[in-house]
Amino acid sequence: MHDVRRLFALLVLVLGALAASPIQAAGSAPALAWPVDCRLAEDCWIVHHVDVDSGPGARDFRCGALTYDKHKGTDIALRDRAAIFRPFAVRAAAPGVVIGARDTSPDHLGTKADIKEAMEKKQECGNGVAIAHGDGWVTQYCHLKSGSISVGKGQQVAEGDVLGHIGQSGAAEFPHLHLALRLDKQTIDPFTGLAMGAGCEAKLKGSLWSEAVQTSLPARDAPMLFGAGFRAGAPRYDAILQDMRTPTALPVQGNGLVLWAVFYGVRAGDLMEFSITDPAGGSFTKRRFEQEKHQIRRMAFTGRSNKNKVLRPGVYQGLVRITRQNDGQRSIVVERQVTVTLED
Repeated sequence: MHDVRRLFALLVLVLGALAASPIQAAGSAPALAWPVDCRLAEDCWIVHHVDVDSGPGARDFRCGALTYDKHKGTDIALRDRAAIFRPFAVRAAAPGVVIGARDTSPDHLGTKADIKEAMEKKQECGNGVAIAHGDGWVTQYCHLKSGSISVGKGQQVAEGDVLGHIGQSGAAEFPHLHLALRLDKQTIDPFTGLAMGAGCEAKLKGSLWSEAVQTSLPARDAPMLFGAGFRAGAPRYDAILQDMRTPTALPVQGNGLVLWAVFYGVRAGDLMEFSITDPAGGSFTKRRFEQEKHQIRRMAFTGRSNKNKVLRPGVYQGLVRITRQNDGQRSIVVERQVTVTLED
């Protein structure tokens, strides 16, 4: 009787361990192609990964902070809302059959009210497409642009077929594609082939991305510069996020001159430097400060008011730079130079 009990207890432990352990992607897993017509780290960026932390915290697969609690996909973001009108095509990452499609959600500005309405309607994904790839594998594409869905349920699609365009529908605070990968309804991180909650520091050799995608991925933990430029006066954060296009010329009679930049993935200890050089080569203004905490999205700026004086006409040079401490040495991880001409 005691032997039976011990055997039963051992069986419970084994089953419990199996239930708690991550699923390793099977050999039949699809090799995922890049799903957006965009240049990674140039006009689109990976801003959120699957949350691999099994507890209440959040970690991406590299033990970084590019995720949030219980996030179930990979978010590929555009620079600003104006970019959705270019447009950027979303493509099937692997061949399969469309098992669901919706194109009834409006694009919006990403306000709290917009997000709340999408959640109340149970349309967090917004306009989206789901594709079955066989053996229990499914990819889902969310937040597509209203009116852009070009496939329907039951349709066979090949890798690279256009499904729609990136938009800002559903529970989207910014324009992006949310790509979710599932095996038998369990979320899988495409960067490791392991199930959600598997923990960080999984080896990249388990990645389900195609070899071409893997070679184009940015360096580990590299911060991302979404945009930088000049404004006449202090920039409004919401206005910058809607449209990061910058003027090449400004009037000398403006309210002043400000250099701004928007970053993703900055970390505590990052040293940020902003400087503006005037047409004569002198220092117009500069700012240097240390980032106090990890932030997924951060806007910073520096500048000067003209105090009712006309600024000197000519070309002004702006420099934005982030340096980071790694292995005891500080090195440049982001640098961008921009110019603007002040005209009479």
